[in-house]
Amino acid sequence: MMKKKLIAALLVCAMCASLFAACTSSGDTASSNASSAITSSETESSQAESSEAESSEAESSQAESSEAESSDAASSEAAPSQAAPSEKPSTPSSAPQASQTPSSNNTSASSTVALSTVLDAVKNAYGENYLPSMDLTAEDLKTRFGLNADDYTEAIGQVAMMSTQVDTFVAVHAKEGKAENVVSALNAYRDDLVNNSMQYPMNIPKVNASKVYQKGDYVFFIMLGAFAPDDLMADDPAAVTFHEEQNQIAIDAIDKTLAG
Repeated sequence: MMKKKLIAALLVCAMCASLFAACTSSGDTASSNASSAITSSETESSQAESSEAESSEAESSQAESSEAESSDAASSEAAPSQAAPSEKPSTPSSAPQASQTPSSNNTSASSTVALSTVLDAVKNAYGENYLPSMDLTAEDLKTRFGLNADDYTEAIGQVAMMSTQVDTFVAVHAKEGKAENVVSALNAYRDDLVNNSMQYPMNIPKVNASKVYQKGDYVFFIMLGAFAPDDLMADDPAAVTFHEEQNQIAIDAIDKTLAG
């Protein structure tokens, strides 16, 4: 009987021990699960905070970048608007003058004037004492006076029809930079006329008084005017002076016409 009680007590103790063990294991598992849940929650919270921090930093960086770009753009727009140095009007340079020659007027004409206008002014100045009446062609001007058509834009010439008269008027509007070529050609013609040609005695003073006259790009050969008075002999220096004064009538008319 005693032995049965002992066995029964042992069984009760074994059952209690088994229940205790089961309760302890369940508690540890629950605690472990709870701890794991807490750790997982903390991890998710940390990740959320990290994501929010990164998002906030990105937005802040973008805002700063936008402000910097706006500032740069404002600076770029403001730079051109700053007072730029004022440009001084350039001083116009003086036009080159033709080289002075003994038989030229260095003053340029005020504007382009047709040679027919000049011719009319010269004719009007002399009236009935203007004797040339035969027009010269471009070929005549080249053959007789050595004028090259490449050197001028316009040229006219007239001579007296009667062989006993030497009155001649030639007007040339030279191309830019070609006036000296024209002057040289007309001076060469005059030199040959004075030194080598055979003339009637009454014409010698007029030939000697002939003149090459230049005004800017306009060049003229002038041998014009009234006959000398009968009391002036051909070899009298006063006869040459008389014809020089007659040529001055043409020069005055030319200057007035070209001056506008």
